Amino acid sequence: MIETILATDISNHVKNVNALKTKLDTFGISKGNNVSNLIFDDNVTKTYENQQTVLSMCVHVADISNSAKPENISKTWIAMEFEELFNQGDLERQQNLPISLLCDRKTTPIYKSQIGFIKPAVIPAFELIIDITPESSCFMDNLRDNLEKFEKIAKEEQNS
Repeated sequence: MIETILATDISNHVKNVNALKTKLDTFGISKGNNVSNLIFDDNVTKTYENQQTVLSMCVHVADISNSAKPENISKTWIAMEFEELFNQGDLERQQNLPISLLCDRKTTPIYKSQIGFIKPAVIPAFELIIDITPESSCFMDNLRDNLEKFEKIAKEEQNS
């Protein structure tokens, strides 16, 4: 459980995505095919390691899934997430500390930060999970819809 919780730390994102991608490539897993080869092995140590990698990524993906929810739910969660970040930035400002990334309510455009998070981080992680469980592809539909809306806002701002 400890390893699974630590896998939700975004600083481990690239390492964990690469580890799962390597395993999926090694076992030829795509569209739900060959999954049992990954999680059931005669070698107990390998089985545990593979299962841990999958479990850790599943929990991590759940942790970063706000933008993969239907729009009305996604907007609510993203707003709460940024209010938490902005409150931190407000405290940093009051204490004359440098304001952490994404924590300045005066300069952080939420839609741009979401575009910059969804494209390089959320979509690649979800693609791996969908290779294991294709039934979860509905989340990718939500991701793309929400991304499209954020990109539309960005384009409108750029044109104004």
